[in-house]
Amino acid sequence: MNDSELDEILNTWSAPPVPPSLRDRVRAGFAARPRRRTFPSLPPLRGKGLVAGTVLAAGAFLLIVSQAFPQPPAPVPWTVDSEFIRYAEDGSSAIEMYITSYELSGNEILLSRSMPGDPFKTAIGRTLDATLPALTLLHMHILGLVNPGMVERINQARQSRAPGVSFIAGCEEGCLVLEHYGFAKTADGDGCIAGTIVGRETILNYPTAAVRQRRTEHGRMTVWMAPGLGCFALKVTNEEQRADGTFHLVSARQALKVALNP
Repeated sequence: MNDSELDEILNTWSAPPVPPSLRDRVRAGFAARPRRRTFPSLPPLRGKGLVAGTVLAAGAFLLIVSQAFPQPPAPVPWTVDSEFIRYAEDGSSAIEMYITSYELSGNEILLSRSMPGDPFKTAIGRTLDATLPALTLLHMHILGLVNPGMVERINQARQSRAPGVSFIAGCEEGCLVLEHYGFAKTADGDGCIAGTIVGRETILNYPTAAVRQRRTEHGRMTVWMAPGLGCFALKVTNEEQRADGTFHLVSARQALKVALNP
């Protein structure tokens, strides 16, 4: 499920009305509540301690959800290893993140990621990647129990939507937050996404077509997609426009390896 589908759920779902008997049950519960238990106090968490506590809490939640709703692993025919690079004003660069991912029904699926030289941030990122889908799964399960008709309408809207392509174009906040972009798919499949083809390049033995899109008012993104890999983005560049009208590179994504699984 992508961000748009999650927004559809939040915009259309409403909580059921509160029964009149709820107030009486709450009052009775407070009157008969058990005595409060006290536990040894813990020192306040700050900085990395706070983040570590968040990771542990998210990991515990993920364990509960995964045991309640186990998901069988789907066969993956191929995966792509990519690196994400950040560029400074002087042209110097630094690798921010490595990821392994694949394509499924026009969507890029993240398998794993790591931040070079920062195992702590890598652990946080991987916990977030695993927890967010679990939260969506739990939300859909609860929604199906409360309003089964809403889940059916969401599935129908998803099936009637025009084909598109989504991919990870970059990252923010030290690469803890991933930037996902989605575009309409072309009918001929040559450029994969709608837009003027500005170049062609063979990347890792796969022919690609580059399409440029406006990302912000003063920014543009160029995407090299491979039709032979289900329109997977093997290269992405993000540029910002200077005051003189020229563009300079601020970040990029580059595929390093395509691994075909037996």
